[in-house]
Amino acid sequence: MIRIAVIAKINDSYIDLLIFDKMQSTYSENCDAFEGCKRCGCGLSGQSFRAGIPKNLSLKVGDRVEVSASIANALGAFLAIIGIPALVGFLSWEFIGTVFPAISEPARALAAALGLALGAGLTILVAGKRNKLPEITRILE
Repeated sequence: MIRIAVIAKINDSYIDLLIFDKMQSTYSENCDAFEGCKRCGCGLSGQSFRAGIPKNLSLKVGDRVEVSASIANALGAFLAIIGIPALVGFLSWEFIGTVFPAISEPARALAAALGLALGAGLTILVAGKRNKLPEITRILE
């Protein structure tokens, strides 16, 4: 996914951006959508997000930039957030049922809930090590 944004703040390890939205400003019948910002005006949507700092671009606050976010990174994050806790919860349910065959269903459910919590904790630890922010690909004129 590619978005156009404006740099709001540059930090040590990331850049704060505001999404650039061509159609946010006042739109009238006299405004031709194909002429873009020249006649219609442009605005910032106010939605902010972070991007990584590129090594090959010299950026300053107020620059309009093109930002690219990998769909694979988003899918990987989704699978980690949902998949790891669900897998650990299921494995906890099965492990307790196998090791203690006479255990009650509520006890197995408690083991699964504890497994979900453990999986969520593992996800937080793993996600803290990853820094998959969107990338600024170029500065727009």
